[in-house]
Amino acid sequence: MMSESCQTRRMYGHDYAVPGTYEVTIVVAGRLSVFGEIIGTSKTGGERPRLKPSVLGQAVLDNEIPKIHHYYPEVDVWQVCLMPDHLHMIVRINQPLPKGKHLGIVIGAFKGGVSRAWWKLEATVSAASASESRPSLFEPNYNDHILMRDGQLENWKRYLRANPLRYMMRREYPDLFQRALCITIDGTRYSAFGNMLLLRQPEKHQVMFHRYTDGMPTENTKFWITESQSLIMAAQSGDVLVTPGISECEKRIKKMALEQHLRLIHIQAEPIGRYWKPERSRFEACAYGSLLILAPWPDDMPAFTSAYERFHFLNGLAETISNISHATDVAVQGLRLAHGG
Repeated sequence: MMSESCQTRRMYGHDYAVPGTYEVTIVVAGRLSVFGEIIGTSKTGGERPRLKPSVLGQAVLDNEIPKIHHYYPEVDVWQVCLMPDHLHMIVRINQPLPKGKHLGIVIGAFKGGVSRAWWKLEATVSAASASESRPSLFEPNYNDHILMRDGQLENWKRYLRANPLRYMMRREYPDLFQRALCITIDGTRYSAFGNMLLLRQPEKHQVMFHRYTDGMPTENTKFWITESQSLIMAAQSGDVLVTPGISECEKRIKKMALEQHLRLIHIQAEPIGRYWKPERSRFEACAYGSLLILAPWPDDMPAFTSAYERFHFLNGLAETISNISHATDVAVQGLRLAHGG
């Protein structure tokens, strides 16, 4: 679940007024389900999960989204995913925005329009009240991803299309997010414990640090300071960190992720059996939905002759998992895991 702290992701030095493509996420304050409800089922043969919009939700789709291009002809909304308590948009700036305007101004105007529609429908404020006293419908700020890498746009499109399906899967198959004795990822078998939908999150970052950099412990270098800050900022924006947590610096990132309930995929060598469970810190993170623990099957691991070999093998798996795309085959006990989540 997104919190207010992760509702700001800005690339320092990036010009948000020039042409570019962005995935934008906006969350309703208090996570109120004001835009509608998810109906349907993830089960075979049933109606595919979708949002049944409320009156406000329909107004957002019919009136507020089109206003973006109307007031800012330089901007197109390529895709919208409206969920009960938040929304995603893929926004394209085709031409430089007018002087003094940028993506934040566009999104702020949109949020204001939706809030006004909400005030009108809910009649929460009298007409005589000052506009500045009216509460915003949304959490402050918003979250954005700049879509620049090859395949990134398609990954996000599929992720958004599958959002209602993932929502219903969490409701209908709660056990799926607790334990799986066999999950196959791109041909490698794992046992798993935690939130397996993290595998389909579009933005994943491998956390890999060698013990030494330029002849000194990595944790004492400027490289560590810069890279650790970048990784934590990405995770605070909702991205997933992937690491076996072997070196000192990897352990530090893993610890911060667990303490802050940031999204994390942790790869361990210890097998996960039917009655296995993690220690308290990781167990609580799994219950929170922010952690997935993966353990490669012993049959799929080589016989390590050194800690160095073990380090590189597990980090190689982390690299593969970080690069999972919408096209990567992921199956849980013989069932394909839904694309995107």
